[in-house]
Amino acid sequence: MRGLSRRELIGCTAGIAAAVSLPPSRSAAAAITPLAGAIVNPGAYKVSSYLDAAKIYDSYVGLPLASTFEKVYMSHGQFGPAPPVKMTQLEAAGCQFLVSVEPSRNMTRSEQVVMAKWLAMLKARGMPFRVVLYSECNDKAFNTVQEWLPYWRFYAPVIKSAGVTLCYEPGCGGTSVNKAEAFFPSKPSPDELWMDYYATAFRGGSRLDKLIAIAQAAGVPAGMGEWGWAAGKGSITNPMTMPWWDKYGAYLTGLITAKKIQLGAMHFSAKANDRTVDVITGPQDPRIPMIHSVVAAIQTAG
Repeated sequence: MRGLSRRELIGCTAGIAAAVSLPPSRSAAAAITPLAGAIVNPGAYKVSSYLDAAKIYDSYVGLPLASTFEKVYMSHGQFGPAPPVKMTQLEAAGCQFLVSVEPSRNMTRSEQVVMAKWLAMLKARGMPFRVVLYSECNDKAFNTVQEWLPYWRFYAPVIKSAGVTLCYEPGCGGTSVNKAEAFFPSKPSPDELWMDYYATAFRGGSRLDKLIAIAQAAGVPAGMGEWGWAAGKGSITNPMTMPWWDKYGAYLTGLITAKKIQLGAMHFSAKANDRTVDVITGPQDPRIPMIHSVVAAIQTAG
């Protein structure tokens, strides 16, 4: 969806490596408590910790979002002996996490073992988390279903066997949304679908309805893993304006109200690619009313 992946851009800061543990697989009929969150990093707010950045963002929007539910980006080979800094810093706030892992593309047994031990370590810490297997896999990392599905089927069972919620999170901008639909995995199916979808993608014509329908047919609930102002080439070819932002927000709230988005949503307000276009700049930022609308829809739908 974007130029370089946000996993690598944000995840490369020291200590971002983690996973998530919430109830393992849930039935389609199981009750879902949706979460409203936000994604921030210290660079966005010129501070030294994720907790400080979360507090600033939350004070600007007037809602406890970044301290409630956050995304954690791991790069290749980041299965370390301790939780990532982002998780440990936000743990005190009672934050929950959506963690993207990227185990080796070589698909070795040793990597399965390392990841399983790492997941067990995180579960032992008691922090609530879910795991995404390779966020935005359809954007650049995997070109075809034939490349993607063997990778999914090699590592996804390790996550499920650990008793961790298994998530599929594709990028949904431009032509990526078509690949997101084609890449929807099976054997095993994901427990949850989280979608990365920006206002620039909406302006460019991308829509989520077909992807959500595919997930619904498989009994998989959906959420927004990243939503925000602008990302990727769309920020140049379809530059964002407030009227388009409002139309995009209305589309998201419509999906939430219709219970097509059941899990919740995370607003992206982080620095990436040295760009701060997505960052909420203060309590008067004109994008805040739409953030409130989306959060209100999530809370009402829940």
